[in-house]
Amino acid sequence: MQKAGYLPIATYILPETIWTDYYAWQTLRRKSFLKKYNGNKTVEEFVASQQYEAELYYKYKAYYGYMFYIGKKI
Repeated sequence: MQKAGYLPIATYILPETIWTDYYAWQTLRRKSFLKKYNGNKTVEEFVASQQYEAELYYKYKAYYGYMFYIGKKI
């Protein structure tokens, strides 16, 4: 941040519930979404990629997340 001309003011890590709530929401809607677009290969691939992303999160959640940085222009 400093090399880009900003003074770090604060950081904020998103809580785990942001991820778990999001993936729970996806799981609840996956079946109805696939039913609505039955036979659409693009939708099937999209849903599969979202499911894979959730699996990766649960497997590796100790190693990644989102952090926001708040900076002030110097």
